[in-house]
Amino acid sequence: MTRLSSMREDVFARIDGGAEEIRTNTSYYWDNSKRLESNRINLQRTLSGEGFFEESNGRRYAVPQGTMMAFTQRENSRYGYPATGSQPYHLQYLSIDSSASANPLFNRIRQDFGPVLSIPDQSESGILFQEAYERFNQGNFRDRYHESELIIRLFTAIYRQQVAETQGSNPIEYCYHLLHNRYADAITLKGIAKTCGVTREHLIRAFTKRYHTSPGAMLRELRLSHAKGMLESTSLPIEQIAAASGFSSSNVFCRAFRNTYHTSPARHRSLLR
Repeated sequence: MTRLSSMREDVFARIDGGAEEIRTNTSYYWDNSKRLESNRINLQRTLSGEGFFEESNGRRYAVPQGTMMAFTQRENSRYGYPATGSQPYHLQYLSIDSSASANPLFNRIRQDFGPVLSIPDQSESGILFQEAYERFNQGNFRDRYHESELIIRLFTAIYRQQVAETQGSNPIEYCYHLLHNRYADAITLKGIAKTCGVTREHLIRAFTKRYHTSPGAMLRELRLSHAKGMLESTSLPIEQIAAASGFSSSNVFCRAFRNTYHTSPARHRSLLR
């Protein structure tokens, strides 16, 4: 009889490989689609020199110092030492087992920012990468939960680093992440536009063109979704839920809720019960 524990998906992330290498010629080349290993997550950081990463559509990225490539084994992509390389490619990598806790974060990073990511040495993400690498090679994680916690912190820091760098290079995308991170705060479109370094009018126009909804509509949707979840999972008063979801008053919240869900917050909660 199969034990129940063996049938459960392991939610705790685990590092199963990590090394530092120096490559000097084009014989260093991997085609992920032809690898036989399981669908592991790989984070490969450039310490000096430069590598390359190529997607299935042929788009090629340089991976210089201060960046890393992020991919899964068996995906349709390739990487290695570029034919034009003039300096040794000094790299450091971590291989992370597929898990229920790591996969969603990794997939979101790839979806939002692509396969080549910023990871400056003294950034939070760079420091956490180095800690995870050293602890793996020294075998001094406190336990498997500490190991999983560090991996999740690393993914979160990587995501945060990419968001921060979009502020100057891509203010409209930065607005998107700002809305998702701060919708519960008392923010306004005017304040968001100022933070992003653009005018309110430009923000609305460019944001709507890119995301097919206005920033105001997205902000309202995020707040309502959060409030709806609180209504369904807590017994907090309507006033507290409204405040915790970023609404200026319970009246504003109730009006927005009714317009979207065609019922009042109180009635929605009572019907669930």
